[in-house]
Amino acid sequence: GLNIPSDYDAQALNDDYDMRLTEFVFRAGSPGGAALNSIIPTYLEDQSHDYPIVVLLELRSIDAEAGEMQIRGGAGLKVDNEGTYEWDDELLEPELEDGEIHESGAAFARLSLLNFVATIETEDAEPNKTIIPIRDLDFNALLEVDSGGETPEINEGMLTGVVVAEEVEDVRISLNPGSGSGASLAQVLGGDSTMNFDYNCDGEPDSWFLSADIKAAETVIVD
Repeated sequence: GLNIPSDYDAQALNDDYDMRLTEFVFRAGSPGGAALNSIIPTYLEDQSHDYPIVVLLELRSIDAEAGEMQIRGGAGLKVDNEGTYEWDDELLEPELEDGEIHESGAAFARLSLLNFVATIETEDAEPNKTIIPIRDLDFNALLEVDSGGETPEINEGMLTGVVVAEEVEDVRISLNPGSGSGASLAQVLGGDSTMNFDYNCDGEPDSWFLSADIKAAETVIVD
C-alpha cells in the first residue's frame, strides 16, 4: 500500500504524467542482481545507444484528493530522439490499471504484467531482443513535482515482482555487447537454487521474486 511520508507538504499534482525509468538497481539478495546490475545501467541511463533499455510509465486521471489514479508501465522504443518514446509495438500495449496516490505524491499500484526488454547488438550485428515478463508487480514511489505541478520526478521508488520460470525457459540475455546468443536468463537468475516464490501455489518454488530501487524522470510518450 501507500508509504506516506510522516512529514510532507501537499503537492499540486496535475492529472497526467509521462515518465521513463532512469535508474533500475536490483536490491541486495534479489536473484540475478549481481549480474544484471552490471549491465542494466549502461543501457538504461545512456539513451544514446541504438537499442537502449526503455521502461515507460504513464500516470493518468490523478485525483490526489480522492486518492486515485490510473497507471500502466512497460517496454518502449525511442522515436526520433532521446526525449520521445512509444510503446514497443512487438508487445501488447499495456492497459491502464487502478492505483492509489496521496497528496504528498506517495503512489502505489499493482500491475498484473510489466514487460522488461533488453535489446543488445551481437557480434553479427543482429539485435538480440530479450523480453522478460514480470508478473504481479508492485510499484511504490514518491512522485515529486515543482510548484506548478510540472517536471515530475521519482527519486525514491521500488518495484517488486515475479518472474515465472516456465515463461522464461528459452530466454537468453547478453551480458556483454558482442557476446553472441548470451546466457540463459534462468541461470543468470541463479537457477533452481534461487527460486524463492511459489507462483502456482502447489507448494514448490517455481519462480523468482525480484526487488529493485528505481528512479524516473519526465518524458514524452506518443501514441
